[in-house]
Amino acid sequence: MVEVKIKSIDDLIEEIRKLKSIYGKQPIWYRGQEKSEWHLEPSIQRGKLYQKENYVTNDFYIYVKQIENDTPSKNNYAAWMSLMQHYGLPTRILDWSSSPLIACYFALEKNRDESDDACIWVLIPRRINVKEGFGEYVYPIDAYAVQQMLTTAFKKNVVIEPQFVDKIIACHSVEKNIRMYSQQSSFTVHNSYRKLEDICDSETLFKFIIPCGCKERMYESINILGISTSYVYPDMEHVSQDIIKKYSE
Repeated sequence: MVEVKIKSIDDLIEEIRKLKSIYGKQPIWYRGQEKSEWHLEPSIQRGKLYQKENYVTNDFYIYVKQIENDTPSKNNYAAWMSLMQHYGLPTRILDWSSSPLIACYFALEKNRDESDDACIWVLIPRRINVKEGFGEYVYPIDAYAVQQMLTTAFKKNVVIEPQFVDKIIACHSVEKNIRMYSQQSSFTVHNSYRKLEDICDSETLFKFIIPCGCKERMYESINILGISTSYVYPDMEHVSQDIIKKYSE
């Protein structure tokens, strides 16, 4: 895995130019994290919920069915998992964006006064899918292969086809959701406890480290470029937050 320090938006653009000169029109995905030492592991694999995924997903299904009229069909695991991710439930999904500025926002939106370096992870999704045996294609999240890999999140002791066991796959979001659209969201689905940084080679995964002393200035830069809270979260609550910030400074 290649690590590069970036201290400005210009540095970020220059590093992306280098990658595009190598990968051409292949998709490149970005993920911002507040601390550079954090691993690339989905939220369900962290903390106390590590062994309780089936309980978490089924409780969500039960309670949401009681309060919402318009819900996905029971076995549409992709739709249910997308809802869980959207509403902050721990899942086996990692969020990625096609926009490096969106990733930069997530790396810097919190804790800019802390001494930790932030980072932007960069993934070549077709390469991880080839490595994991899925071919040079990025699937929609409701594709058969992805649905198979989500099944074990909802059903205990279920037997899935061998080619989907202990795998990670890159896939596109297909949910009709303005927030996902604005954030240019895609996912990796982790039917495995392996970490991406442990299985990707130096041509598949990259890490752009943002030194702590550069975080505030880079955050100001992406705000100037229009990546505000209400852009990333396009709803009335976050519009209000941006207005308050605008007239409080």
